[in-house]
Amino acid sequence: MSSKQRLPWLVVVVLVGALISTVGWALSARRQAPTGQASPAAAVQAAAAHAGHDAAAHGGSSAQDTPAIAPRDGVLAMTVPPLPKTSVNFIWKPEHLVLTAGQKVTLKVANADYMQHNFTFKAAKVAKNLPVDATTTIKLTAPAKPGLYTFYCKYHLQMMEGAVTVR
Repeated sequence: MSSKQRLPWLVVVVLVGALISTVGWALSARRQAPTGQASPAAAVQAAAAHAGHDAAAHGGSSAQDTPAIAPRDGVLAMTVPPLPKTSVNFIWKPEHLVLTAGQKVTLKVANADYMQHNFTFKAAKVAKNLPVDATTTIKLTAPAKPGLYTFYCKYHLQMMEGAVTVR
């Protein structure tokens, strides 16, 4: 093979390597905590272990350090906002819910993103797809045991997780 034939392959290999390292950096930068503080993922895993739950059962945890939001009159509006063009991390709004043990709640999840997502909350036996440009109603009952639980999108496991604190 001449050097002219190898050049396009070399360019492809270099570009793929650059893409992989950029995605890896973006994911690790999102998960990194300020110096001297435990990462949110470590805090959730520690709290879940203390409560007897496996927060990383689906491949890791990135529970959010945002304030917990409680439903009003048993209903909570959530969204999956559109992914900005320069971002690689999908999010939930709100990212952290607070429920009472055994509480019945209705989630109204609006998927404003350009791709389908999924709401999976194993502790409440819920797994529901969220079509693009639609609001999906999800009825669930909070776990009976207080603790910290995670919910996630089965399509974007490590990038799209949230937390539920059950009191």
